[in-house]
Amino acid sequence: MDDKNRHLSENEILEITKKAMHKTFGDFGLDETYTGRNKGGLGGFVEEHIFGYKANSDDKPDFIDAGIELKVTPVKKNQDGSTSSKERLVLNMINYKAEALATFKTSSFYKKNRRLLIWFYLYSLGVHPANFEITDYDLFEFEKSLQFKVIERDWNIIHNKVVNGKAHEISESDTEFLAACTKGADSKVLTEQYNSSIKAKPRAYSFKQSFMTYLYRNLVHNLAPYSPLISEEEWMKNPLEEIYKEKMSVYHGLTQNQLCRRFGISSKAKQLNFMLCQKMLGISGRNKATTEMEVAGIIFRTITIDKNGKPTESMPFKSFEFEELINTPWDESVIRDDFVDLKLMIFVFKEINGVISFDRIHFWNAPNSIVDGDIKKMHEECAEMVRNGTAFYFDKKGKVKDKFPKENRNANGVCHVRPHARRETDHYSLPIPDKETGIVSYTKQSFWFNKNFIKKILEEN
Repeated sequence: MDDKNRHLSENEILEITKKAMHKTFGDFGLDETYTGRNKGGLGGFVEEHIFGYKANSDDKPDFIDAGIELKVTPVKKNQDGSTSSKERLVLNMINYKAEALATFKTSSFYKKNRRLLIWFYLYSLGVHPANFEITDYDLFEFEKSLQFKVIERDWNIIHNKVVNGKAHEISESDTEFLAACTKGADSKVLTEQYNSSIKAKPRAYSFKQSFMTYLYRNLVHNLAPYSPLISEEEWMKNPLEEIYKEKMSVYHGLTQNQLCRRFGISSKAKQLNFMLCQKMLGISGRNKATTEMEVAGIIFRTITIDKNGKPTESMPFKSFEFEELINTPWDESVIRDDFVDLKLMIFVFKEINGVISFDRIHFWNAPNSIVDGDIKKMHEECAEMVRNGTAFYFDKKGKVKDKFPKENRNANGVCHVRPHARRETDHYSLPIPDKETGIVSYTKQSFWFNKNFIKKILEEN
């Protein structure tokens, strides 16, 4: 192994990259001894066994002369046949004290990640990494991308908190594409920051999972399955939340009937509010996002409140797999990622005297204190029951029920867990058979925000 390979030319780097496509990591010598915890993970393996230089964490790009940083990241197949990024792309660590004194173009982020060679591989649950196929690559130069202004704006948001001694208040949902994710196996480890005596969690720059999905679909495969509500030029000039609030303000105060007439909808379906929101956003069918929402990781939900401002229903999130629940540490789990990156756009409808009207949209980012507080506690409580085979029981009629905390039974002040499936027969496998009932699968479950917690969210400025 020779670090002279860090001085390969761009053509040499790309030639090695092209030859690796559609091969597995096993083809390059990865074997069953790989546990996923090896230093550097699969990225480190690619550095050492394919490019032939020692994995490093210095402040220079991996390929020094070419100014290229190498990253290896997984994509996954979804149930609907689409492909998306499995996780965020972690970049370099943030030294709070050094970064506070930097400008965007003198920052460690800019210097190290200006040119990213991203290798994508296809991840499959239960398959050993030796059998993962390397499928695509992209040389992403953000300065030349349409997203450059947003990335720079995100960096400034992070930088402002660092400069003002508020690194401990950074949330990944503060920003749209570029985030500052927590880094380190021990979530209790803290580090000194600039301009404050309060210690903060170690963090690294990262591109959000939603942005990585966009890169994969749009740049690598030229897929654009979503509809834009605004132009790229408009987006680059102003924060997305401000633009959306202005766009949706024209519908404030309109009743369901008025909106139905406006959009030509005659349905009385339970999902009527959802359908109306789709029309406001300019999307239809099964689409749940505009292009910019998809890229920025914004998801929309509808909620109806009564005259006192109390929601009439709880709010569901994506269903989780029981295997993921018990076998993935919280700090590495997809469930945590979903909440840490959570940027909600809530369409609020108000019901007074039986008449439902569109009130407003409300944006909300999930604070880390909530994610790593009550949501984590709920995750660990449910995981422990499934892991011990004590999550289920027979009711008086002999029907299998679960013991997961419900909104009105043992739930905390933020969330609860209950079924989230179209049919009761929509199941996920249980890695450990339940002791009392003997079942080996159960109806899909998800986390739900409690109604009282949603009320608090809607009351925030």
